[in-house]
Amino acid sequence: MRNSLLLFIALFLTFTGVYSQPVRPGSDELYQARLATLKTSIELIYRTEVKQYIEAYIENPDRTREIIQQSKTQFPLIERALRSKGVSTDLKYLAVALSELNPIAKNPYGANGIWMMMFNVGKMYKVKVNSFVDDRLDPYKSSVVAATHFRDLYSIYHQWPLVIAAYASSPVMLNKCIRMANNSLYFWDVYPFLPETTRDIYPRYIAAVYIMNFYREHGIRTIAPEVRMETDTVLVNKWLSLQQISATIDIPLEVLRKLNPIFKKDIIPYNLHGYQILLPEGKAAHFDRLKDSVYNPLPRPADFVPVQIQHEPTDSTTTQVVSAVENTKQEEKRFDKKRLYYTVKKGDNLADIADWFDVTQREIVSWNKLKSTKVVRGRKLIIWVNEKKTGYYKRINSMSTVQKKKLKRKD
Repeated sequence: MRNSLLLFIALFLTFTGVYSQPVRPGSDELYQARLATLKTSIELIYRTEVKQYIEAYIENPDRTREIIQQSKTQFPLIERALRSKGVSTDLKYLAVALSELNPIAKNPYGANGIWMMMFNVGKMYKVKVNSFVDDRLDPYKSSVVAATHFRDLYSIYHQWPLVIAAYASSPVMLNKCIRMANNSLYFWDVYPFLPETTRDIYPRYIAAVYIMNFYREHGIRTIAPEVRMETDTVLVNKWLSLQQISATIDIPLEVLRKLNPIFKKDIIPYNLHGYQILLPEGKAAHFDRLKDSVYNPLPRPADFVPVQIQHEPTDSTTTQVVSAVENTKQEEKRFDKKRLYYTVKKGDNLADIADWFDVTQREIVSWNKLKSTKVVRGRKLIIWVNEKKTGYYKRINSMSTVQKKKLKRKD
C-alpha cells in the first residue's frame, strides 16, 4: 500500500512538471517518491539518514559530474564481472558509494581499490597482495572477487542491505550487531549498533543510486567520457620498472600507471609465470623489438651530482656530510640470472649437479621445492645460472658422465 502511494506521488509530480525542473535539496517525499519509481533488485529503504548524502552530491555538482563521467567506462566493466558471478548488477552503485569509482582509492584502515576491499577479504579469495603488487587495484579483477564475496554473503543473509553491511564491516561484526538489535534482521534496527566507520555505507548506496539516476533533475549536466584507450599486451618475466619502459619506448609514465595500477612501486617484480602488461595500441611491437634495451638499467644523466646531506650536530657528534650515493648501495641489484633445466641422469647426485652449475645444493632444493637432497633419475631440475654464461651451462645437460667428471668448480 505504501509503495503504491509513493508511486502515485511520483507520477503526480511527473505530470505536474516537478520532475522537469531542477529542484532544490530538502524534500524527503520527493527523494522517496523518485526512488520508488526505480526497478531495482536491491531494496532501497529510504530514511532521513540518506538525505545528507543525496544533498552532498547535489551541492557538489563538479565532483558528481566527474563520477558520472567515470561511470560511463567503469560500469560496463563492473556489470560484466557481477553477471559472471550471477549477482545483481545494481551493486555497481556500491562502488560509487565506496570509492567514487576511483580504482586507486585507499583509506587508513587498509582498504584499497574501486571496492575498498580489505586485505583479509582479498586473502580469503587468494588475491595477490605483496610489497610490489596489489590486485585489488585492478578494477576488473577486484570486481570479480567482490561479486564472488557478495554472492557468498547473500547465501548467508538473504537481504541485500545486510549483505552491504556485512561487506563494509565483516560478517562477524554484523552478527554481533544483529544480536545487539534483539536478533532483528531489519537493517534500520541493526543500524544504530554498526561501527561508525561503516554504518553509513548502505545509506550512501541509496544516495548513489538516486544521484546516478536523477542527476539531470537537479541541473547537473554530464561531460563526455574519456575515450577508452586501445591496448596491446606484452609478457614481462623479469624485474623491470615502469620508468624503463617509459623512457625506452616513449610512453608517458602516467599512462603506464593508469593502464597497470596493480604495481604499487612502479616496479614489475619477477614472477615464474610473468605478468601481462598493458601498453597503448601499437607499442607492443616496439617493446618486442627493443626488449634488450628495455631491460637495461637507465643510465644516470650526464649532469648527475651526488647530493650532500648535512646532519645537525649533536653533543656527541660533529657535522657529518654523507653522500646520497652511499644510500643507493642497498638498492636492489639487477636480476641477471637465467633459468635452465637439467634432467637427472643415472648416477647423478645433488652435490655433483651443484658443482657443475656453480651453485649450492641448498639453492637447488629451494628452486625445485625438494624435500631432501635425493634426486630421482629423469627429474627435470630448475637451475638459475649467470645469464652471461648460459651457453656454457646449457651444454652440461647433453654431456656424458666422463665429460661431466672433468668439470671442476670455479672458485
